[in-house]
Amino acid sequence: MEITVKRTEIAPVQVLSHIRKNHAMEHATIHVLTKSKPGVSFAGYSFVKGFWIYGKTELQDIQRAAEIAHARLKNGEKSLAVHPNCGTNIAMTGLCTALTSMLALKMEGDDESDFSRFSALTSAGLVGALLGRPLGPYMQKHITTDANVSNLTIVSISCSTVHGTPLFFVKTNLE
Repeated sequence: MEITVKRTEIAPVQVLSHIRKNHAMEHATIHVLTKSKPGVSFAGYSFVKGFWIYGKTELQDIQRAAEIAHARLKNGEKSLAVHPNCGTNIAMTGLCTALTSMLALKMEGDDESDFSRFSALTSAGLVGALLGRPLGPYMQKHITTDANVSNLTIVSISCSTVHGTPLFFVKTNLE
């Protein structure tokens, strides 16, 4: 007897497209939540099947915020897809800092004093951090999120807890 398994494969471009749209939805949902719940901190994480929201709130608050975020993104509020606390901002700042520091070390040479190298690295790190500040939001807008969510639907929302704090999963689907 021969058993065949049918595998459904998704093209990498489709996977990335879905992740980018979920990332935009995650940011927009957090924007809506923080406006309605000042003083409450939220964190999120996106991947191909949806996104997670971690924070002290209720399931109905997440549902309402996700629906509002979805509607606002569909109506053209693309700025909701960019969030100031996104890990992309941290990653770009780190990358810029590392690159400018490497360049500074290369320019300093081996025969400079430790103080001279320290001074060059400090200056390079500051320049890198300054470059990273606008680069993070730029990368979010053009690379890591896609605010065009017209073909994305919210399928379901579930809740669990981690260390006593609610963790919500917003499952999505691309049509």
